[in-house]
Amino acid sequence: MKIRDYIVVTGTACALATAMQGFAQTDEPEETEPAIVEMVEQVIEQDAAKGEKGFDLLVRVLSVGGSAEVKNPDTGAFAPMMKGKAYPLGSALRTQAGGSAVVVFSGSESVQMFENTEIVVAASKDSAKGRCVQLVSGRIMTFLKDNLLEGQFGVETPNASCKNMAGRADFSLTAEGDNERFQVATITGSIRVEGPQYTIEALRAANTVNVLTMPDRSLSHLTGVKGDYKITLDNGTKDSPVVYDMSPKAVVKIWRQAAPVGGNLVVSTLVVSPTGKAKHHISFPVDRENFVPTEGDNVEPEADEPDLQILLTAGKGPAKQAKDDDAAEEEQ
Repeated sequence: MKIRDYIVVTGTACALATAMQGFAQTDEPEETEPAIVEMVEQVIEQDAAKGEKGFDLLVRVLSVGGSAEVKNPDTGAFAPMMKGKAYPLGSALRTQAGGSAVVVFSGSESVQMFENTEIVVAASKDSAKGRCVQLVSGRIMTFLKDNLLEGQFGVETPNASCKNMAGRADFSLTAEGDNERFQVATITGSIRVEGPQYTIEALRAANTVNVLTMPDRSLSHLTGVKGDYKITLDNGTKDSPVVYDMSPKAVVKIWRQAAPVGGNLVVSTLVVSPTGKAKHHISFPVDRENFVPTEGDNVEPEADEPDLQILLTAGKGPAKQAKDDDAAEEEQ
């Protein structure tokens, strides 16, 4: 890619960074200024006209603000991040308090890092030609073509994978005590979100989901924040999973526990409506053939969590564990 192309993107990224400072502390992303959107679209159109051939071999730092460092896999130690320098895949980049950075993967694919953020840039697990950002902590915004092909770009966290990304999106990964809080907000385009026992086929423009995960994955707590979209929930069958409509304040709770006999993972899922009414529950053991899952609609209001004692014959079941988990969450 020519230097002047990087300059164009640098100017766009800097303008974007300035525009986004106003909502850096909010839970939901605000709309980007129309003039900035137009600049991004112009860059994308220029790349399309030139016949963009894919991602660069190296990741280039377009701008650095405040304190920021990078660890080249060849050196194994963090050093100050240099504006205009290119780094190989496998590099870890991080910003400190007050720091920021913009890195580019091609003429039209870039990522903005906010303060106290760490990422690792890598090739996609599914394709060496694709690219992936492993979000270790903090907040990033991705700027991709709205028509980027499936499988070309993704964002990975320890407990969720965002795939088939296109357009612009806002990601944050923070710690709440020992728990992990991950939020995905799609501004334009779409994103496929995959996690243990659930899949969101497409988060589209103005959709936001928030996922809290306990460190041992014994609980995943998904909350609809903005927009309407569908979530697919595993029920132990391959051909007939449960599809539920998510909307703001709707909740999906997924508990997991190893069965005392045999050690199979037992999963219990509860779907709660935006008004707080339990709508559906699922109970099943993982990797057990010819097992009919326990399911039900219109759960009784007093049944806050499904009873899995038919699957767990001893020990502390997910129902009791869930009450303790929610109590711990409220204390935080």
